[in-house]
Amino acid sequence: MGSELVVVRHGQSTWNVDHRFTGQADPPLSDLGRRQAAALGLGCVGEGFDAVVTSDLLRASETGGIVAARIGCPAPVQVRDLRERWNETLTGLGRDRIEASYPGQLAAWRDARPMTVPGPHEPFDTFLDRVVRGLVRAARCGDRVLVVGHAGLFVALGRLAGGTSPNEVANAEGRRVAVGDDGGLVVGSPFAPGSGTTRTGELDP
Repeated sequence: MGSELVVVRHGQSTWNVDHRFTGQADPPLSDLGRRQAAALGLGCVGEGFDAVVTSDLLRASETGGIVAARIGCPAPVQVRDLRERWNETLTGLGRDRIEASYPGQLAAWRDARPMTVPGPHEPFDTFLDRVVRGLVRAARCGDRVLVVGHAGLFVALGRLAGGTSPNEVANAEGRRVAVGDDGGLVVGSPFAPGSGTTRTGELDP
């Protein structure tokens, strides 16, 4: 009973190329990101998706739109709760600048540990609650739904899985998630249908 989600990260964005902390800023996909989305769409053919759901940020919605067109689904449903976690101070800064100014804070971000960066930010537990809301809402869109989100979603899924699921995935790859009728989430196996030639292999801030 319930629904199966396949939760994937968006294709590479222009800020990913520059290793800039993106948060809820809204850069578009890079040329490689669009190729990654096309490869993801090809890999999703025959998966039996009823719907595509994305965050409302451009890099996710653009990825979802490319995939939906390839697999014959309607235009993606946008769910704001699936946005990336935000930190006002870090947004727009490059990885090297962040490490120099705030040593160790990117690792804390990726591991959902407390951070000491000054300024407004979204606490991890608040982020986790809204991600769960967003995924439960996505599950209402069909029995089998492709969800396109952001790197932070996989930190949340790692917490929900009790540390048995990796906190990081490559662009246009992800994990299967079962959503029960009671709204409970169970994180499952990896989903990596794209071509290896489009993988960046890079961690983004």
